[in-house]
Amino acid sequence: MLSRLLIAAALLAGALPAMAQPVTTADYEVGFDATWSAATHPADFPPDPHFSWLIGGTHDDQVDFWQVGTPASLGIQRMAEWGSNSPLDAEVQAAMGTGHAGQVIESDDYVLSPGMLAATFTATPAHPLATVVTMVAPSPDWFVGVAGLDLRDGNDWATEIVVDLYAYDAGTDSGPTYTSPNQATVPQDPIASIAGYPFASGVPLGTFTFRLLQVTAVPEAPSLSLAAYPTPFNPRTTVALKIPAAGPAQLAIHDVRGRLVRKLWDGRAQAGRTEVLWDGRSDTGRDAPSGVYLVRATTGGAVAVTRVVLAR
Repeated sequence: MLSRLLIAAALLAGALPAMAQPVTTADYEVGFDATWSAATHPADFPPDPHFSWLIGGTHDDQVDFWQVGTPASLGIQRMAEWGSNSPLDAEVQAAMGTGHAGQVIESDDYVLSPGMLAATFTATPAHPLATVVTMVAPSPDWFVGVAGLDLRDGNDWATEIVVDLYAYDAGTDSGPTYTSPNQATVPQDPIASIAGYPFASGVPLGTFTFRLLQVTAVPEAPSLSLAAYPTPFNPRTTVALKIPAAGPAQLAIHDVRGRLVRKLWDGRAQAGRTEVLWDGRSDTGRDAPSGVYLVRATTGGAVAVTRVVLAR
């Protein structure tokens, strides 16, 4: 029985992460070496070749701001068609509000091509991924960039990551050449890589180089704690949580097979101690049978599991 409980608790707590989290924050510079030119891409090369400001953000794996095969957001559309940083910056800020993004990444200027540009930012254990894009200009809706680039290298931060940049079509404008007039794509196509004209040469338009500048130790944060008393119990038990920071929280009862029995809490909780009663009933109002149950709490990415015994 004990081994079954341990296995169930591990399953409820979630699978181990594919990559260990660093215990430091990391300051990075993303350097953009724009090599796009008439020599590298002679087909219909436009006048005044340049790229827009770098724009993007740091985030976790619960959010993305663009992906090949999915429709472009308004932020990606405006960046790819107009070279605008807004509202993509607002989309990153909205994800910051839900805890899934860390900061906006933004350069101070645009760059003529060939040319170089850079921006600095900080990655954290909670937000170790980077998304950065820039418009190919002039163009209908073409851009280069990275989406959800993982800056981790095992237990540490990567010292340097170099990414070759190829053109993508945002799927929002149907112009076939760099200087085509606006031809809105209705309905919108998904984002796609451009393998043919005018990028048939297969040569990248430049590179992003993410260079680690420095690391800083992360102060030990208060942890989520969970307890239930009394146990064994009949007819009710008190579940006590100690929550490190205010935010969304969930508290649920599962049987030893991991099946949901009762959702006790699903909403915003304040930092500190919170107590919730479980009366031994399921979500349908029926008395749960005698046995061992697992109490699972989640908040801010942290998970805690404890067990209780219902003895009728």
